[in-house]
Amino acid sequence: MADSNYEKPGASNGDGMKAWFIACLAVGGAIGGLFGLIALPGGSTAFPILFMSALIAILATMLLTATPAFLLVQLARAAGWRRGFADVLITAGLSLLVGAVVSGGHPVALFLAPLGALGGWVYWTHAGRPGAPGLKDGEQS
Repeated sequence: MADSNYEKPGASNGDGMKAWFIACLAVGGAIGGLFGLIALPGGSTAFPILFMSALIAILATMLLTATPAFLLVQLARAAGWRRGFADVLITAGLSLLVGAVVSGGHPVALFLAPLGALGGWVYWTHAGRPGAPGLKDGEQS
């Protein structure tokens, strides 16, 4: 049974996938851009380095978050957690966990939690802000 805090009338799985994709673009682009800026040698090679680092980060974000994000959303739905808040916390925690595993526990993983929170906010926003206080089912602000 669909919880009205999670579903809006007329919503489809495609809406959630689209919102996840946009969130991956935002987070992966931010990660790639920041790390690309660190690695910039300057000169005419700046754009290709930034572009490639962003592309790699976007693809890595998509590959590393697809299954865990789906499972955590199902957990949040089953637990009845409030949308928006849960979306931000889930993605911040997921980013921290994936970053810690990929980096071998390096402190740089702490940098990924705020970016994950950004991704959760982008996801929630592009999913139509379901469960937002003051909104009726299906109403957009």
